[in-house]
Amino acid sequence: MRGKKLRSNFKRKRAPFKENNAEKFYTKDDIFISRIASILRIPKKEVTPLFSQRTRTTIRLNSLKGSVDKTYQSLKKKGYELEEIAWAPNTYFVNNKDKAEVSQTDEYREGFFYIQNLSSILDTLVLDPKPNESILDMCAAPGSKTTHIADIVKNRGNILANELEINRTNSLRNVIEQFGASSVKVTLSDGREFGKKYPDYFDRVLLDAPCSGEGMIYMRGMKPLRFWSIKKVKGSSTLQKELIDSAFKTLKTGGTLVYSTCTLEPEENEGVVTHLLDKHKNARVADIELVNSEGFKKFKHLVLPGITHWSGNTYDPSVRKSIRILPSPEMMGFYIAKIVKE
Repeated sequence: MRGKKLRSNFKRKRAPFKENNAEKFYTKDDIFISRIASILRIPKKEVTPLFSQRTRTTIRLNSLKGSVDKTYQSLKKKGYELEEIAWAPNTYFVNNKDKAEVSQTDEYREGFFYIQNLSSILDTLVLDPKPNESILDMCAAPGSKTTHIADIVKNRGNILANELEINRTNSLRNVIEQFGASSVKVTLSDGREFGKKYPDYFDRVLLDAPCSGEGMIYMRGMKPLRFWSIKKVKGSSTLQKELIDSAFKTLKTGGTLVYSTCTLEPEENEGVVTHLLDKHKNARVADIELVNSEGFKKFKHLVLPGITHWSGNTYDPSVRKSIRILPSPEMMGFYIAKIVKE
């Protein structure tokens, strides 16, 4: 071995960051907190409390399985303290019971109401489906928004609910049956192929896209960030761009696409919408009128407009018409953009 040259390109241990002469290693929590603080422009110390708030139980009464008035009275007789939400028809906070308890009732098992986060309910209301329209829910499981669409149009419509994985499709079918959404047809397909299969076909498309899922990330038990990473954010963004392109191609001229995620990442939100606007010159971001309504007044402090600059990226100015919902006891973190095909 004498005389043999030693390798000089071996991997050296990365030096720790030194702060006030003390060693500090950045964890995934540090990265997440810094990133969210930058996006929302809040102090780092406010991030964890913001994302750790206990959510209120919200239910949506379902007219497809019976009278919503009878369901309301039945729950009141059982001692439910129901708080009406003015801008969301047949939707209530349950002030004295948690989700686990509510889900064990006969009314829930029989499909008379759906337990659903208010951000998710807002998503469908922004879509504003009408009777006799052709409507696509591209990433539909578990079925909350699909059944809401069917409820709004009173099962008078051509509704297609799609999923990519067969096990999620099976659970989606069960939910659709439980809540009486007889106007819904379930498909098992890759959403990226819909633009080729159904060009210029649907009046409205809802794309609640797979994402990095930051909306209430610290509610996920002992290791809330185990599924989160910068790599996942970038990978999600790539998939979302393919999905939104496909979704837009399925729209008729004059049709409406609602794009949403349960993440606050600009790369997965404004960046994806900007990608669509750059690629399709007949795409236009529309105002979301509902959040400016009188009934929405008490929730307005939770809503931020879309951002046009972040971390060196510049997005289309019209994305300011989209909205970012801050995590709160009332609504989970969410992003919604309403897009019209001209």
